[in-house]
Amino acid sequence: MGVMVERDRIDPDVLHRRAQLAALAGLARGDDVPDLMVAVSANDVRGHFTPDVAMLELAGTALGLACPPGVEPLAYEGLRERYLPEVRFRGRVEHRNNQYALYVAASMRGGLEPDLSSDAGWWQTPLWTYALYAVTIYSRAAADRLGVTLGEVAARIAQRHGFQLAAGASPTD
Repeated sequence: MGVMVERDRIDPDVLHRRAQLAALAGLARGDDVPDLMVAVSANDVRGHFTPDVAMLELAGTALGLACPPGVEPLAYEGLRERYLPEVRFRGRVEHRNNQYALYVAASMRGGLEPDLSSDAGWWQTPLWTYALYAVTIYSRAAADRLGVTLGEVAARIAQRHGFQLAAGASPTD
């Protein structure tokens, strides 16, 4: 109980940054998707902060690395299967939720501010989980297209968000 009270007092901007660092540090280490989920979930404080926007911002940045201006766009068809084969989406709802996260990240990158509370506020599974899938998909696509490691992509994303990933640092540093 004491931990929750303490977390509730943390500034949402701090939680936003910590969620981004947790995701990027995990990607840089090569963590599996379930480990990424656990790391980011530490910053999801019910009624106070959810890392939806934090993850969508990272996904948009990763997409920008994968598809800089003038480069062939990524094809949506088969994107999840190529870059997130370890996650199986079951049913129409999971497929649509993941599609929504991929599309919203692209929209935000293009300058459109989505109405997340209206669009996804009622979802049973939090939007940030699908947004983290989008971060992973777009980051892996960027690494593939740029011919660099996923760790290098994570470092480039971090730099574009104004922070550096220190080797061996924990996400809360």
